[in-house]
Amino acid sequence: MTTPLVTWKDSYALGMIEIDEQHRMLFEIMNNMWQAIVHNEKQSAMVDILQSLELYTVRHFAEEELFMKSFDYPNFDKHILLHQHFIQKIANEKERVARGEKPSLDLLHFLRDWLLNHILVQDKHYADYFSQQQKTSKKSLLGRFFQKFT
Repeated sequence: MTTPLVTWKDSYALGMIEIDEQHRMLFEIMNNMWQAIVHNEKQSAMVDILQSLELYTVRHFAEEELFMKSFDYPNFDKHILLHQHFIQKIANEKERVARGEKPSLDLLHFLRDWLLNHILVQDKHYADYFSQQQKTSKKSLLGRFFQKFT
């Protein structure tokens, strides 16, 4: 087995079980892509992995965005733009590989670096903001969620 492209470390955890699990899954899918490249897998297998990465990322970001919206995260709009940029990079790579081009190692390294930076900087900001909101709010998250969307 080839060395993984990216390995989860406890220091990446935001302390939010579901989001941390989703981040781990993103790492796993990126490592699957890395393995496919190293083993020179068929183009169709690589397209499938990129499709999985794209779909999972869209789902994860949608859940993360709904969560941020529920507590009025002040950098919400900026965060969404970062998500859209990441998804577009994946979609572009998927289209390239579907046309028969080799997957870009530079892109894979970009995705890895972007994801690590995004978790450690951008996601950490909303996690810290949420934590601070929890300390100062008398209402539960669910109570605030229902108040916001009802």
